[in-house]
Amino acid sequence: MRTLGRLLWLSITLFLVMFAVVFATSNKTLITLYLWPFDSALTAPVWLLILSSFFIGGLLGAILLWGQWLAIRAKLWRLEGRFNKLQSKTDKMTAELTTQQEYGQQDYGKQGEPGASSQLAADRRLG
Repeated sequence: MRTLGRLLWLSITLFLVMFAVVFATSNKTLITLYLWPFDSALTAPVWLLILSSFFIGGLLGAILLWGQWLAIRAKLWRLEGRFNKLQSKTDKMTAELTTQQEYGQQDYGKQGEPGASSQLAADRRLG
């Protein structure tokens, strides 16, 4: 399946490159492009203006996607940091619970009932 996808991508790319070459060689007419805020004009072949506009558009699109990728990666790094902190807290609480169970200690709450850590251990034994 992966080979088929690469073959399809390669064939589409070759087709587009061949189309661009044929387009470039067949359109040699000069166009004068007036740059509005300035008083100057640019004279260039049609193919050069069209292909350069496609290139500039692709470059701007790639820059925007790269910026979004950086924002997503930054969020992922923050969430990984929070996850690691929570994981270390969980490991620490599990270790404390294990040591309490080994020594037969009970964590009593305000009204003389087992606390949350003992209740968690009781729930695990029932399940």
